[in-house]
Amino acid sequence: MACQENLLSAENPSPPLRWGWLILLFILILAAFLRLVKLGQISPPGLNQDEAANAWSAYCILKTGKDYSGAHWPIYYVRNLGGNSTPLYVYLLLPFQAIGGLNVYTARLPAALGGVFTVWLIYFVARRLFNTETGLAAAALLAVNPWHLQQSRWGHDASIAPLLGLAPLALMLWAGLPVSDDKTTSPRPIIAAIAGALTGIGCFGYHSVRLFVPVLIPAIILFTLPSWWRTLKVRKGTLAVAAFFLGFAATFGQLLYLHLFYPEGIGRHALCQPAWIGSASFSVAIKEVASRYIQHFGPDFLFLRGDHYAIQGPPVGGQFHWYELPLMLAGLIILLIKFKSSPSLRTVLAFIIAYPVGDSLGWNMLSVHALRSAPGMCGLVLLSAVGAVEAAKWLWKQNRDSAIITAMVFVAAVAIFNARFFYHFYGEFNRRPEVYHMLHTDLVEACQWLRPRLGDFDAVYFTASNYNMPYVITTVALGYDPKKWFSEPLDVNTPGEWDIYTRYGKLYFLYDNSVLLLIKERQKDGRALLIMRPGELNLDNPQQQIIHRIIRPDGEAVLLICQL
Repeated sequence: MACQENLLSAENPSPPLRWGWLILLFILILAAFLRLVKLGQISPPGLNQDEAANAWSAYCILKTGKDYSGAHWPIYYVRNLGGNSTPLYVYLLLPFQAIGGLNVYTARLPAALGGVFTVWLIYFVARRLFNTETGLAAAALLAVNPWHLQQSRWGHDASIAPLLGLAPLALMLWAGLPVSDDKTTSPRPIIAAIAGALTGIGCFGYHSVRLFVPVLIPAIILFTLPSWWRTLKVRKGTLAVAAFFLGFAATFGQLLYLHLFYPEGIGRHALCQPAWIGSASFSVAIKEVASRYIQHFGPDFLFLRGDHYAIQGPPVGGQFHWYELPLMLAGLIILLIKFKSSPSLRTVLAFIIAYPVGDSLGWNMLSVHALRSAPGMCGLVLLSAVGAVEAAKWLWKQNRDSAIITAMVFVAAVAIFNARFFYHFYGEFNRRPEVYHMLHTDLVEACQWLRPRLGDFDAVYFTASNYNMPYVITTVALGYDPKKWFSEPLDVNTPGEWDIYTRYGKLYFLYDNSVLLLIKERQKDGRALLIMRPGELNLDNPQQQIIHRIIRPDGEAVLLICQL
């Protein structure tokens, strides 16, 4: 990289490698600590239904070779909840569950480790595009970024979306493709073929990655077209470019074919959405898509409130800290000034332009969707890193005293904003009633109480009130046996997009009061258990039946466990 004709490193060589790696090591340790501390217990508490569905399908595959709907080693989608979700995260869970079993911790561990790896990967990308200082700045910014940190701590498909969105650029750099200022790197055809195939495999992850990556790659090529023409004039360069796209076509092409010709399976979730690009006229769709695209760059999403959905948005502030706003603006100024001379900066611009694509084809939601736009978040982090390094160099040249004072003020701002965020994120966020209930924290606690006692009862009845797919939460929280799942009775119906399980084995889920007759029959043998909301069901002498209460952090009883 020393020979790289790079505007960011020409006059300011990188520090000695040993110091760069020491700083990077500290950043990675910080990133790991923030993502692994009390993982599975807090931030978020409880368990989301999508997390549970991923974990339960993975465990069923691990133990029986079938996901919990009965499909043998599914490749293109998993039946999870009925919405046909993506399979990549499910398969990433297998080695962790083989070692640690089925639980909330292993459900989230691939996300946390993937988040730490993404911090290293953005260092690699920024260093190859620019220099070591920019790589370290990008890694440090991502390590404490509210958006990325929150996504790294739960087992949703979208938790690895930032990694899958950044990986194509990293793989292109690894293959020596012409996406940076470096004119000395030689294209590597074999590596390019592997890079293309891995880029396509990444699209087996979260759905929005399948929209983001096919826009990102052409955008990068468009903005760096002269470099690609020069590469194609060399035989090795032509082979590398061809190998990359052949590898990509071999893997991504399978998904594309299914989405085009068999969307009812692989695209089931999108087809069930009430407001998306396929459900409106062309003029309405264009207007809505453009409006939603622009909202991703607005202050409400980026800095003020973020995603308005309680468990997806940061507990305080927006998806980025306010101190990143001046860094983004500085990076934008550098990008505009050096646009013609720097392919590296044009690559970053392509990343930023593609960033909202994954969340722009659907609308009428509560706000901009932090999960669906997550594949592109690293583009804004790269822009901030460029702004941070270039602003620091410019200030140092202008006036060193002013540069030192500015740096001290900036460091103080970083400390204050992060301390405020950590206080809420690792603390009171977990005690918010809406978060507590949306993440089924009370149901998980009830299952933890029930797990060693489950064999003592002939039937267990769970309320479905204020829960989303409670059956799948209980499979993980109880550490259920997949072989029993497939051998015991199952009652399921699909009134719309989602599969509603009302029974598996001796566990029943009460979606209406008609099951009260069955409950009263079970009262005779004294071996039935009812887990309900206070005052929810009108049973005889309920106070005499209560054997355990689940208490919310604010002291309110939210679940009663009654023996009938």
